[in-house]
Amino acid sequence: MKNYYEILEVNENASKEVIDKAYKVLAKKYHPDLQEDKNKKAAEEKIKSLNEAYEVLSNTEKRQAYDNKIARIREEEERKKQVAQQQYVSSIKNIYTSQHTNDLKDNTAVHKQFKKEYNRELRKLRIQGFARKVFAIFIVLFIFFLICFIIYKIPATNRWLHNLYEDNIMIKSIIDAIS
Repeated sequence: MKNYYEILEVNENASKEVIDKAYKVLAKKYHPDLQEDKNKKAAEEKIKSLNEAYEVLSNTEKRQAYDNKIARIREEEERKKQVAQQQYVSSIKNIYTSQHTNDLKDNTAVHKQFKKEYNRELRKLRIQGFARKVFAIFIVLFIFFLICFIIYKIPATNRWLHNLYEDNIMIKSIIDAIS
C-alpha cells in the first residue's frame, strides 16, 4: 500500500495547511512541463502519485478512512510478528518436549545437552527483551537530562531555579542531602 504521507513528504500529524503547502511545492517541482525531456515520464508518474495522495489527505473523510486503514495494517503486522514469535517459542517447546520424551528413552546425556540448548535459547529471547527495555529507559533518561540541562542554561529559568533553591528550605535540604 502506498504511503501518501511519504509521497507528500509530510508527517502523519500534519495539518491541512501543511499538506496543501507540501502538495503545491512538490507539484511545482515535479511538473512535467518544467522537466527535461528525459525526465518527463518519471515526472508524470510522480505527479499522478502526488495528485492521488493529495486527493486522499486533503479530504477529511478520506484521510480518516486512510489513517484507519494504515492503523489496521500496522496492527496486523504487529500481530503477525507476535504470532510468529509465539510460534517460534512454541516450536522450540514442541521440539524440546518431543526430544525430551525420546531422550528419556535414549540417554540422559543427550537430554542434558538439548535442555542446555533450550535454556540458552530462552535466555537469549529474555535478554533481547530486557535489552530493548533498558535501551528505552536510557533514551528517556537522556532526553530528561538534556531538557533539564537546556532549561538550566536559559538565564531566566536558571535564576528561577536558584531562587527556588535559596527560598525553599525543604528543597535546599533535599538537594544538600543528595550532593
